[in-house]
Amino acid sequence: MKKLIGIILVFAAMVFAKYDVYGGTGFFVNSEYLVTAYHVVDGYENICYYDIKNDTCIKAHVVDYTVDSDVALLKLDEEPVEMPMVCRLAHGELPIGERLLSYGYPDPINDTSLTVIPLSIRMQYRYDGNYSFYRMTGTLRSGMSGGPNFTRDGRIGGMSKSIIVEENTSNVVKSTELVRILRKNGVTEYPNTKNVKKCVISILSSDSEFKSARQKWGY
Repeated sequence: MKKLIGIILVFAAMVFAKYDVYGGTGFFVNSEYLVTAYHVVDGYENICYYDIKNDTCIKAHVVDYTVDSDVALLKLDEEPVEMPMVCRLAHGELPIGERLLSYGYPDPINDTSLTVIPLSIRMQYRYDGNYSFYRMTGTLRSGMSGGPNFTRDGRIGGMSKSIIVEENTSNVVKSTELVRILRKNGVTEYPNTKNVKKCVISILSSDSEFKSARQKWGY
């Protein structure tokens, strides 16, 4: 076993200090409900699904969350400009060695391109023994927290959580944790596409309200 130089936990969300906004990634589970990492929205009054294509902030609120697994279930407060695209969740645990593709928007305010990072399941638990997570080989980027991680057949196998500076390792929340919070709140999945890129969305949290990022920050 390679010697650990140190373990540093860094949340994979992006703080845009210049713009007074906190950014992460997420995905819809039906036309009203969406999922992201809890730390992306914790403590903010203004939370939105940021429709990058239409430069529109669509308000949402937290319905439920789990601190241990860092999952937040959100519900839209406004009608989206376009019908949300929804991909299917994996309802069972995935085996060690399973390869996933992690999708996210690290910096949607300055760069609207979608980032894709290949990961593989290294262990069935996090470094601290928490079985709500997969311990992954591969490194996520800041701003990818809450983003979906897709299996080869297009199912969401987990949600991006954090970066671990420990020999090229990251954490991903198991999809079974996501299914659990949906069932607890009586939320039903309604997948409507197999195009995984269309299922990835940007989540922005701010201390002030805004509708258009371009108009508010002038980028």
